[in-house]
Order: sequence, then C-alpha cells, then structure tokens
Amino acid sequence: MSQKWIYKTEPDEETVDGLSSSLGFGTFESKLLVLRGIDNYQKAREFFKPNVQDIHNPFLMADMQKAVERIATAIENGEKIMVYGDYDVDGTTAVALTYLYLRKIVQKKYLDFYIPDRNSEGYGISTEGIDYAQENGFSLIIALDCGIKAIDMINYAKEKDIDFIICDHHLPGDEIPDAVAVLDPKRTDCRYPFKELSGCGVGFKLCQGLNTIYKIPETELFELTDLLAISIAADIVSMTGENRVLAKMGLKVLRKTRNLGLRLLIPDDKLSHFEISNIVFEIAPKINAAGRISHGKAAVELMVSDNLKHAQQIVGDIMNLNDERRELDMNSTLSALNQVIESQQQTKYSTIVYHPEWNKGVIGIVASRLTETYYKPTLVFTDGNNGEMVASARSVSDFDVHEALDLCSEYFLKFGGHHAAAGLSMEKEKFEDFKIKFEKTVAEKIKEHQKEPSITIDSDVDLDEINRDFINFHRKLGPFGPQNMKPNLVLRNQKIAGYLKTMGKDNNHLKFYIKQESTGRNVECVGFKLGQFADDFRNKSFDIAFTLEENHWKGNVTHYLNIRDVKFLEGE
Repeated sequence: MSQKWIYKTEPDEETVDGLSSSLGFGTFESKLLVLRGIDNYQKAREFFKPNVQDIHNPFLMADMQKAVERIATAIENGEKIMVYGDYDVDGTTAVALTYLYLRKIVQKKYLDFYIPDRNSEGYGISTEGIDYAQENGFSLIIALDCGIKAIDMINYAKEKDIDFIICDHHLPGDEIPDAVAVLDPKRTDCRYPFKELSGCGVGFKLCQGLNTIYKIPETELFELTDLLAISIAADIVSMTGENRVLAKMGLKVLRKTRNLGLRLLIPDDKLSHFEISNIVFEIAPKINAAGRISHGKAAVELMVSDNLKHAQQIVGDIMNLNDERRELDMNSTLSALNQVIESQQQTKYSTIVYHPEWNKGVIGIVASRLTETYYKPTLVFTDGNNGEMVASARSVSDFDVHEALDLCSEYFLKFGGHHAAAGLSMEKEKFEDFKIKFEKTVAEKIKEHQKEPSITIDSDVDLDEINRDFINFHRKLGPFGPQNMKPNLVLRNQKIAGYLKTMGKDNNHLKFYIKQESTGRNVECVGFKLGQFADDFRNKSFDIAFTLEENHWKGNVTHYLNIRDVKFLEGE
C-alpha cells in the first residue's frame, strides 16, 4: 500500500513498430518485449523458442577439462566418489542430479552422497564431512553449491589425500581454493558466457562435460532437468539466458517427471500445469524443511529413491517437518518483530536482531519477514556451535548486502552469499562492534531510492486490452523470474462492479470484479493482505498495479488480476 510506482523508460516508438511488424504482435505486446530488452527479430526468436542449441559448451568453463579427467580417472581406478552439497534446495537438488547421473556410470559401491548437518556442521565444507570421507575410503569429493571460499577445508582434505572438485556459483574471494578443479562461472578468469547459473546448474554442466566421454543418451541426461528447474526457481537466480532455456526444458520434464520423490511431493492434479511460482511456494519449502529442521540428507534420499514405500515414508516425515517449520517461523518472526520495537531500531538504516534460541533453520525466513516489514538490510542472529553466532542476511531493492558485509568481514569466521542474501558466523564478543560498523556502512552506502519499497511498472493498460490474445502472449513470456518478471501493469480510475467479498481465516484477503466496457465481462481481481481496505474499495475509485495470473481448478483455466498495490483516488 505504500510502494512507490516507478515506470520503466518509454521505449523508442520506431523500435516498437518495427518489432510489431516483424513478429505480428500488437503495439502493446511489442512494447512489453522492448522493455525487457527484446528489440529485434533474432532476440525474439531466441526468447520465444529456446532450445538445446542455446546451451553453452561446458568446456568454456574454467577447469572443466580438469574436473572431467579427474572423475574419469577415479571411475577407471575404482576410487570411491562422494557427492557433497549444501542443505538448501539448490544444494540438495544439485547433489541429487549429480548423484543420479553418476549412478548411470559408476557402480553403487563406489558412490555415495553427503549433506552437512546445519546445526552441528553449519554451511559449506566441514571437517566432519572430510573425516567421514577418509574413514569410509573416499578419495574424491565433488562439492556442489559450496566450497568457493573453503581454502582451509581443501587444504585439510589434501593432508588426508582427498581430492576436491568444487562446483559453486557464489562470489569467490581473493583466493581460489587449491582444489583439483574449481568450477564457478563467477571466477574472474572464467570465460563461461553465462554467469548466473544456480549451484545445481554448475553440477549439470559437469554432467554435460562427463557425457562427452560416457555418452549417456541425451534424453536421459536432460531428464534430470526437472531437478534443475526446481533449483533455478528456489534459488531465485536470473531467469534469462541459459537459465531460462534450462528452466523451460526442466518444467516440461517436471510436468511428466518419472522422479518418484517429486511425483509424491506434487499433487497429480497440479503436475501437468506446474510453473515456477508453484515450485517457489509449494515445493521448495517442503524440500527445504528437511535441512532447516532436521537433516537435508532426507531431501536427497527422496529425490534419488526408487523405492515407493521408502519414498512415501520420507514424504510423510518432510510434510511433518514443514508444519514444524511453519510454527517455528511464525513464533520466531513475532519475537523478532517485538525485539525491533523494544530496541527502537525503526529509525536506523539497518535491522539487526538476536536470540540464542531461534532455530538456525528459520532465521533466513525471519530475515525476509523483517525486510518486508521495515524495508531495510536485515540480519537475524542466533547461537551456533562452540560459542559462535550465526546469521542470515537479506537485502532490499538493489542494495548489495554482500558488498556491505564484505566491508565488515574482519569480524567474521565464515561469510558468503550474493547481493540479495548472505550467511555468516562470528565470535560472540565481536557482535556489538559489528552492529556499529554495519549500521555505519549501510548508512554511507544506501541510496534514497533503496530506503522505500517500490514496484517497477511496465505500462498503463486499458482493461479492454486484457483479452485472449494478450493472455496467450503473456503465457509465452514465461517462465518468469528475476530479470524476466511478470509485467506489472496499471489500470486507472476503476470501480468495483457491484461485488466484493473478504476471504481467508481472518478476512485479510479480498476478491472483487471490475467491468470490461467493450464486452460487458466482469474481470476478477484478488487482493492478498488487502482485506482491511474492503470499505475503501467499495466506496472509492482506485488505480491498481497488478500482474496477470492463471488459475487451474478441476480442469478449468481462469485468469485474474493479482493486485500488487493500490492508490485510492482523493475526493471520492
């Protein structure tokens, strides 16, 4: 309700008209394409018809040849290989994908996977994981979605004659670990054309590289992209370039997936029309729940299982863990909100809260909730192991929280992430000094437009333009995600068409209709968390910013306008 509406710069009319002529789209649809950088026929072809030829050669990635050769040597010599990954959705899908591929070419007795315990080991490569590998005879570890800053851990493994191949997508530090191979498109010396792969995406590139030797049928290789699509959606990486190609392919596979665990997680009536948003809100939290509350190993076991009874048991456990996660999330969020008020942080540039008993698995969620409420770079701390503190950070708008934290890195034991989110650990005695420096850093770096929530608007629109042709065009713009979001459109001077009702447990949502003048058809509008403004909608004219949404119910497909923000008109 308090967002600033920032319109994208109007595109050049000649460019829009030229694109409209070459593609056969209307002027409005062509304008939306140009606004997202699709300003000629060739770009439009690549956007609307992505295919396997648009996927880059994996050997463009630095160290790919070394990685492939080391794994091939391990297979040839009968070495034991461990697939190691982070406990979140990106990490567990990366481990599952790589493990399932290797299982096609490696005997089961020479292959296993390992997920660190969030509570006892923390994020990234751990001494416990390396010790486990040594005790069980593993001489090669493939680390996924972690490891790019694990200098000491890789050296520790070398002392135990264990080789590492790192597959990561996080920002490297000044020094690259001394592993056999370090695959990370964000390395400054890496010429891989696309820099925004997920951790699972880097794992998939490794499998592609291996497949130049082992020649698994391409259909079997790309059947694994259902897991990749889940990682791309859950890790909120850019939905452009290669990610968009892989996500589109992966969604197609996911809708007909033969992965037993995924089929048990996704209701049959939803599977055929699953989209990125379904992954984000319905599947990712369930997969995440294992690593947040119990152990991420369960999520991988589910995604690689071929035993129905075992998979059903894991799904039952995960659903219970997800319920527990929801309760922990709610209670911790309420506690954190109270702490912000009691410590009078509302006037500061950042939000930093701490409680020793908050569960480490939900502090990232709590940080997101606080960011939504107070719209400031936020850190949520709780107790870790051995007297340490751990934190999850979340950011606002385009403020680079990773950069701000990097300027305070002298306080940290571990630190990693990206511009929108990060994680760290520190000694307790440094907490108060860190808070002072981080607040000062944010105050110096944050810009005015980053201090208030905003919504980027593509265009105003007439309700008559939301027709069947536009709905079909809109569907082709997907899959949606960062840098390819659903168009935010604005309708001006609207009134409800005689019907409005509140919904939800506490009547905090609402639904109403507005009338399309040319057809007389009523168009459904839904306002989540807008129930308190029901009387304003009934009695006033309003402008709404919205996205177009698709709803599937009992075989029927309907569309509605999802209200992202509203401005009630004065004097009404």
